[in-house]
Amino acid sequence: MLNESENAIIVSSPRLLNRIKFLCFLAFQIPSLICSIYLFFRYIKTETLRRSIHNDIIIILLFSSFLFVLIPISLSESFLFTSYVQPANDIFCSIWTWIHYSINISNLILMTFACSERHWLIFRLNHFPRRTDRFKYHFIPIVICMVYPWIFYLILIFVYPCKSEYNYNQLLCLAPCYFFNVLMGNVDTIINNWIPIFSIPCLSFSLFLRFLLQKRRMQMNLVDWKRDRKLILQLLSVTILYVLGWAPLQTAAIYINFYLGGVSPQFVVDYFYILPYFIHLFYPFVILFSHSEFRRRIHLVQPQD
Repeated sequence: MLNESENAIIVSSPRLLNRIKFLCFLAFQIPSLICSIYLFFRYIKTETLRRSIHNDIIIILLFSSFLFVLIPISLSESFLFTSYVQPANDIFCSIWTWIHYSINISNLILMTFACSERHWLIFRLNHFPRRTDRFKYHFIPIVICMVYPWIFYLILIFVYPCKSEYNYNQLLCLAPCYFFNVLMGNVDTIINNWIPIFSIPCLSFSLFLRFLLQKRRMQMNLVDWKRDRKLILQLLSVTILYVLGWAPLQTAAIYINFYLGGVSPQFVVDYFYILPYFIHLFYPFVILFSHSEFRRRIHLVQPQD
């Protein structure tokens, strides 16, 4: 992360590299959107999928990724095609960064909650005995995870007293002005980035270990065991996607903060900053191939020899 404006020395990305990124995003964007729409259709049409509490957060994450692929990635493609922000004005840059940060971080926090909640859903026989419990402990946390980033970044980008000096030759106009304040920048990075991304693998793999230990200690119903195994394997698949997308950038951010004094090397800007984009592009495919119901349907439509 960049902490001080005087240290933020970044050279514009080469035009050719931006065109390659543009083609790469476009190649995955359209299939990703089609896959998301198909999954929405299947969830809506299939009552068992729609009513299962385990799928609520999966559907919401899918919708969040769908929005990110549809809006922020499209805006990023516009920049990558020309290597220049259009329209080149501060209002557009502020709105762009607000939408981009809010969807990205709400998705990350939702995933963290999903990993935490799955411990409860798998190891509690009666998940939420009363409807009010389901509302308080399931739906309200989801709403908070979704709304909090929008309010947080609305305040920091539009209300926080500083003057943004956007760079129209950089993706996302480089960064809003709060980003260059040591305190606010670190608060944002630690709370909204580091804590969630390092919590996700810890919660997921601890769930997997807990499941294995529980299976050895007691005889589990075969149907429950198969169901829980599918839920955990699906969560692990998504976790790996998030770790691959976020860990390189956040590991680089830690190194930059503590050893480079906030100066972000150009290769980090050129390559690591776009890795989280691929989480949203690939998320629908991970859900499609990690869910047995969807795999069976794909197998059924395959031509028979």
